Amino acid sequence: MLPVLALAALLPHLEQLAPNVWVAGFADKHGSANCSWIRRDSDTLLIDLPRGVPVADFLAEVHRISGKPVREVLHLTSGKDDAAIVAAIQEKGVKVSVPSTNHTHWLPAQRILFAGPEVVNGPRAPLKGTDTATWITRLEALEKLAPKIVVPGRGAWGDASLLARQKRYLQELRRQIAYGITMGRSVASVEKDLLLPASYYTWMPYDNPTQEDVRHVYSELTTAPKFDSPRPRALVLIGDRFHEPEHLERGLRMAFQTAKVAPHFTVDINQLNAQNLEQVDLLVILRDGMLWPDGPDKPYKIWMTPEQEQSVVQFVNSGRAFLNLHNSMGLYPENGPYLNLVGGRYIGHGPLERFRVEVVDKNHPITSGVSGWSAADEQHTPPYDKQKVHLLLENRSDEGQTAAAGWCYQPGKGRLVHLASGHTREALEHPMYQRLIVNSIRWLLKQ
Repeated sequence: MLPVLALAALLPHLEQLAPNVWVAGFADKHGSANCSWIRRDSDTLLIDLPRGVPVADFLAEVHRISGKPVREVLHLTSGKDDAAIVAAIQEKGVKVSVPSTNHTHWLPAQRILFAGPEVVNGPRAPLKGTDTATWITRLEALEKLAPKIVVPGRGAWGDASLLARQKRYLQELRRQIAYGITMGRSVASVEKDLLLPASYYTWMPYDNPTQEDVRHVYSELTTAPKFDSPRPRALVLIGDRFHEPEHLERGLRMAFQTAKVAPHFTVDINQLNAQNLEQVDLLVILRDGMLWPDGPDKPYKIWMTPEQEQSVVQFVNSGRAFLNLHNSMGLYPENGPYLNLVGGRYIGHGPLERFRVEVVDKNHPITSGVSGWSAADEQHTPPYDKQKVHLLLENRSDEGQTAAAGWCYQPGKGRLVHLASGHTREALEHPMYQRLIVNSIRWLLKQ
């Protein structure tokens, strides 16, 4: 970076980032906002609005520093006094542009990213009104630019680690809240126990998530699905006390992308209902039947209601598809229509260890291209209805215990697949298991 410019009277935080590129920072009462400018051939482009300073004086100072008058402003980051500032700028004949989608600006030659609202590096990043999952996706795309300098909308500027920290913060916030929801905990209970590592913050404790932030993410994670994709749709219920949902979503999302299916992931058992099932072609469950709303030291509750059982059975029998994974027969209503539909039952599993999974029927579309593999996993040993389902896979422990590891059949007009593996990242992301899931999805959807 070039030397800091000492102009404390009007711009106490001013720095030249590269030839023809400057940035200025404003005070806490203005949200620690930033405003940058770039000298072009015939004028100067302003990135974001000046805050807390007279607009006319600011424009004159920018003209003096850059040697070119300001003719255009890209308004990326919003603030409470925007209308008055924009009006004052427009009175000076300066065009103010508000991007409709991408609220960032990228200088590829200098590798400088003006991140706008995508990065708040210091003061709290309010989450209300945002889509935090989409926000994370946008940050991942910005990381691929590999910027040398990142100027956030608010807070101190720095290098590409600002993008990584903002992403980490949002991911961890969603992860902890999602895990609380899988346990059946209330938003107040989740809020009370939320604890993010100190490395996820910048200006502790000023950027700690507030009650409003926690409640916003909790609401996001318990919202009914909305689909805008022409692809086949899946409702995917994941996560429980023993299966933290983050790695489950990662592993399953890989398979959905390959199979070209649009998934709606949820950790909220209340989203399994007839109304939501009406919107989808495929139901996927990877979670057990237990809730622990009062904590792991208290008795669990079986969550699936008779109405939910009947909704799943009706969904499949009427012609749709169900992919039942790993522990999704565990601790569900005994002898109920749900377990009767799946065609087996959970009776426990062995220790976490490496074991083999072998293909029993090599001629079925689900096992096409699949060969035996070993992975660290839980060996489930479910009894199954041999008169009803078609066995595809078996697993075998080092001690020689053999059990069913996968089956399929066609209940009513629909289709069902059960795959027993999938406890660990290693098992879920193993190439053979990924191929098996993709093949299962395609068979289930009659592709």
